[in-house]
Amino acid sequence: MSNILTIADAERILWELSDLDPETATSERRSQIREALDYLTKQADYHIFGICADTTQEALQSLQSYAEHFRYELPENNDLTEIADGVYLKYNPRSRRYHIDNYKGTYRGVLLSLHTDFTDGYSGTHGHFPLDLF
Repeated sequence: MSNILTIADAERILWELSDLDPETATSERRSQIREALDYLTKQADYHIFGICADTTQEALQSLQSYAEHFRYELPENNDLTEIADGVYLKYNPRSRRYHIDNYKGTYRGVLLSLHTDFTDGYSGTHGHFPLDLF
């Protein structure tokens, strides 16, 4: 996309490209998701990540790549329970806290919840996006 995005454009892209399976998550679609996420995250003050994965390690690897992209530093010691049959991992960069639980749903991917401290900022939740988007 070479056009300048608006909030409405970015929301439409993310709505259309949420919940892609690995076969339909082409490099072009991944690029569109990244561009729309980058745009919207700049309109927000902070983000909360929700990751649905098969294992704790897979969720942590995905969180690490998303956190690096959005310039969040993760705590060194997470003391998370190892879950190997479906996991939901939530991370709040502002509080630097994790929450982990069993997850029996079929979705695998990342939810990104954007929050603002002010009325003129952007708030919204988007996803699921590929675990390996970044």
